[in-house]
Amino acid sequence: MNHTPDFGGIAERLAELGHLAHETADSLQRDQISTEQLKLLLEVSRETLRGAVVLDLLREADHKRQENETFLRIGTKLSSMLNLDELLRTIIESLRQVVDYGAAGIFLINRETNQIEADFLLGYEKSDRQQLQRKFKDGVPIGEGIVGWVIQHSAPVVVPDVLQDKRYIWARDATRSEIAVPIIAGREIIGCLNLESNELGGFTEKDIEPLQTFASLVSVALERARFHRESIAKKRLEEELSIARRIQLSFLPTTMPQFEPYDLGGLNFPTLEVGGDYYDFIPITETDLGVAIGDVAGKGVGAAILMASFRASLRLESRSNYAISIILQKVNRFLCESNPPEQFVTAFYGVIDRRHHILTYSNAGHNPPFLVRNSQVIPLDTGGLLLGSFSDAEYEEARVHLYPGDIMIFYTDGVTEARNEQEEEFGVRRLLDLVQTYRDLGAMDMVRRISREVQHFESDAFTQDDLTISIVKVR
Repeated sequence: MNHTPDFGGIAERLAELGHLAHETADSLQRDQISTEQLKLLLEVSRETLRGAVVLDLLREADHKRQENETFLRIGTKLSSMLNLDELLRTIIESLRQVVDYGAAGIFLINRETNQIEADFLLGYEKSDRQQLQRKFKDGVPIGEGIVGWVIQHSAPVVVPDVLQDKRYIWARDATRSEIAVPIIAGREIIGCLNLESNELGGFTEKDIEPLQTFASLVSVALERARFHRESIAKKRLEEELSIARRIQLSFLPTTMPQFEPYDLGGLNFPTLEVGGDYYDFIPITETDLGVAIGDVAGKGVGAAILMASFRASLRLESRSNYAISIILQKVNRFLCESNPPEQFVTAFYGVIDRRHHILTYSNAGHNPPFLVRNSQVIPLDTGGLLLGSFSDAEYEEARVHLYPGDIMIFYTDGVTEARNEQEEEFGVRRLLDLVQTYRDLGAMDMVRRISREVQHFESDAFTQDDLTISIVKVR
């Protein structure tokens, strides 16, 4: 059944009544009107007035009906969309059915940084859009610009002339006026809808209500799509971390080599964000054993793959009988050629010669291991720059004699930089004190005890890095 009002018929009837009123008025001016005609004139006047009012009401009601149907169509369409990028585009394109514009943008609050980001823009020249996106790339503080003001005050705003408003952030040459309304989900402001017009006074206060209705409609769809994206990202991250952990575990020693009279121990405790910590004991000959520890920049699969590349390259070069300084140069060049400069490795590599009880080593930007001899502490810090960033880096090597009772401790920064609830770092001093406390234990027991002490010290709120320790004791 068609419920659309017959505006044509109503208007035609009003026109007839108006014509009749006009004829009666002419008769009145010529003093040729009777009492009956005067009554008819008054009745016609009242009917004409009521009809005009009714016509206006009907037109307004029909406009509302059409507007509600538009919102219903848009809401139905948006409710089925979970892809955020697709949703943002559809929102902007649908918005033109509610309020016309020259350019439009959706600006959302990044919950992690609490900054405003330009999530979707339409109607901007390529250069203007790129400039605006660059400005919002790292986020704009809440309160800055017209968009920021709307979000800060949770209130709509109409700007008839943007050049007269100090809040306006220039975005496109053609813009003369602007309107913006907050996007509110529940009680939380999540962003802003912003429209720009090429005409002065292109928007009025009447545009606020439909735009606010539209904003409340899209807020639900936006929250659903953002939650969906975050869920997918979380699942992907969990899968990535699982892969990274498997890669990392596959390259860590499962058993300690037998290398008398040296006692070896090592453990790695990963955080939830798997890093690239690595330690290794590399059998070279019957009398030579490689000792390595490293820390790869970054987290996740990328860090695990870089650690795997470093390990493979180091193990390959360690059997080439080159000097340790040359080995690190070769490993460094390989990493520089195969990885971007922001991905790097800090590492320590040494070889124990058990015939002569000598450690020959080089330190590539890693936390200096320590040789603890009774009360004497010798840092093993000779070397050079970290690996993977400077292809022409050179490395020095050093030699130290080893004696019964000596203890060498190797660690990553997750040990010394562990922080407690008071934000105090565990530090080198505590680590060395624990070496002295547990020096009579076997190497593996020492590693376990020291690791446990670090974990007890560290607050869960500051757990950010892997914890890796290895120990070599001379019997």
